[in-house]
Amino acid sequence: MPKPDKSMIAKTMRSMDLCMMTTHGEGGTLTSRPMSNNAQVDFDGDSYFFTAPDTRKLRDIARDDHVALDFQGDGVWLTIRGTASVHDDPELIKEHWTPDIEKWFGHGPDEQDGVLIVKVTAREAELYGENEGVVDMSG
Repeated sequence: MPKPDKSMIAKTMRSMDLCMMTTHGEGGTLTSRPMSNNAQVDFDGDSYFFTAPDTRKLRDIARDDHVALDFQGDGVWLTIRGTASVHDDPELIKEHWTPDIEKWFGHGPDEQDGVLIVKVTAREAELYGENEGVVDMSG
């Protein structure tokens, strides 16, 4: 079995949408919640997630920006470990908006009140399944 590399991680991500995002909660607890990358699976090391402004995940990220994303697909499991940053840039929001997001926020990308993007920059990926291993995503 070939050892995974960045291109294999990108290829694996093409079939994955939903994940569990884990943050560091109050008192150091780990907190996970389901998130969607909105079927934006042209993975280059960054993942984008939409959120409302007053959420526990944002408070967690403000305290500690280290996060993990855990994906599962057809006999493959993938963990992305990285850092999260929060953005309210209207152009970034429009660039990553998909129609499915409207059901969560009740409006389209031109009405951006109450919409933020969490960008997760991968530092490391770990693949489990047929091909297994850890890939340094930082360089």
